[in-house]
Amino acid sequence: MKSSMAHIPAAPSTGHPRSPLSVNMDRDPIIIFWELTLSCALACSHCRAEAQPQRHPLEMDTQSCFRLLEQLTGFDQPPIVVLSGGDPFMRRDLFNIVDHAVGLGLTVSVSPSATALVTRDRLRRLADAGVSRVSFSLDGATQETHDSFRGFPGTFRRTMDMFQTARDVGLEFQINTTVTRSTVAELPALAQLVSHTGAVLWDLFFLVPVGRGNADDLMSGDQHEAVFNWIVDHRRTWPFQVKTTLGQHYRRVAIQRRLAAEGRSLSTLSRADVKRMWPLPATNDGRGIFFISHTGTMMPSGFLPIPVADVRSQNVVDVYRWFPLFQKLRDPAMLHSKCGRCPFNNVCGGSRARAFAMTGDIFGPEPRCIFDPYTGGDSSRQRHEPTC
Repeated sequence: MKSSMAHIPAAPSTGHPRSPLSVNMDRDPIIIFWELTLSCALACSHCRAEAQPQRHPLEMDTQSCFRLLEQLTGFDQPPIVVLSGGDPFMRRDLFNIVDHAVGLGLTVSVSPSATALVTRDRLRRLADAGVSRVSFSLDGATQETHDSFRGFPGTFRRTMDMFQTARDVGLEFQINTTVTRSTVAELPALAQLVSHTGAVLWDLFFLVPVGRGNADDLMSGDQHEAVFNWIVDHRRTWPFQVKTTLGQHYRRVAIQRRLAAEGRSLSTLSRADVKRMWPLPATNDGRGIFFISHTGTMMPSGFLPIPVADVRSQNVVDVYRWFPLFQKLRDPAMLHSKCGRCPFNNVCGGSRARAFAMTGDIFGPEPRCIFDPYTGGDSSRQRHEPTC
C-alpha cells in the first residue's frame, strides 16, 4: 500500500509478476484463498473454518489439487494463490502442491498455524520451492493475551520463533491480526511489536461473525472508525505496509482524510477524485478475490460462505467470470440503502460478508459503517488511539 499510493495500504503483491493495478477484476481475481484442509491442532476462538483435529474424508486429493492449479493458469493474469486452512502443514502433500503451483508460474503464499509442524527445515523448503510469502497470526502483544485468543499455551513464544526462523531462511512474511473488542486495545502495542519482527505487511482483519466468530466481540461502528483513523495517523511511521481485510470502509476514511488535508469539503468530491485518491483495486467478496474450500466448493469468500460451484466439475475461470452471484458482487449498482447511495461505493462497497452474516442481505448496508451519505457525515474528526 504505497506511492501516491504511498499513503494508502496496498494489496500483498511482492514477488508477483504484474501490478494489481493492471488487473481487470471482471475477468481475473487478484487473490484466491484456498483452504487445503480443515485440520488444525489449535482451537482459535474466532476461527472462520471451525478447524478440527482430523482431516475431512472428502478433502480434495493431490491430483484434484493439481488439476485445479492448472485451471488457474487459464486466467489472463493468473492470481496469487494463498494456501490456508485449518493448517496447510497438516497435509503431507503440501510441498507437492507448492512445487506444482510454482512450476506452473503461479505466485504462492502459505498460511500455517503456529504448531510444532512449522520447523526450520519446512520453512526453508518453502523458500527453496519459490513460495513468495508466508503469513503468521499474532492476536495479542503478550503471551497471555495471544495464547488466550489462540486457545493453546505456548503459541505466542512459538510465533516469535517462527518470525526469527523465517528471517533466517530468507522467507518473506506478513503478520495477520484479528481486530475485535477484546484485541483492539492492544493494537498500539502490537504495532510496536510488529515493527521489530521484520514483517513486510501487517494485515488487520476486522471480525465477521462466521464460524467461531462471536458477534458479541464485534466492535461498534464508532470503534471501527477510530481504528481506521488511527491507521491513517500512524501508517507513514511504520516500517511495514498495512492492509485492512473485511474493513472496506477504511478506504472511505482514508479518502476523507486526504480530502480534508487538501482543504476540500465532501461536496466537491468527484468520481475522478475517488479514483485518484484510491488507485488500488477495490477488492471485496467475489470481486478480485474468491475462496475454495477443502472439499472444492467455490465461494465469494470464506466469510461469505455461499456455495457457487464445485471446482472439480466446473471450470473455475468460467465460474468467476460468468456466474450470476459473482457478476452481481462486482456491480456497485446492486448495493442498496446507504451503501447504494454512498459516493465511495465503487472503492468501498462495505463488507458484503458482514452485511450477509448480520442481516442476511448480501447487498444491504455495511452494519459497522457510521458514514451517512444522505448528510455527508464526516469521520475525519476521530483521530484517537483505539480503545475497548
